Amino acid sequence: MEQNQKRDYSQIPFTGLGLIFGTAIGAIVALILTGDIIWAGAGTGVGLVLGAAIDGMKKRK
Repeated sequence: MEQNQKRDYSQIPFTGLGLIFGTAIGAIVALILTGDIIWAGAGTGVGLVLGAAIDGMKKRK
């Protein structure tokens, strides 16, 4: 990609990124605090909701 081209961030699927990062962060925090990986599901849910909210706001503009 040339340096003078701007990236089009409107095509980024934030819902998918929210799932990936939510699961990773949820798993890390769950292992540190409780030692039980089951709580990584909570991180997945939060990541999905936040990613979908970002996608929803992005499409309104």
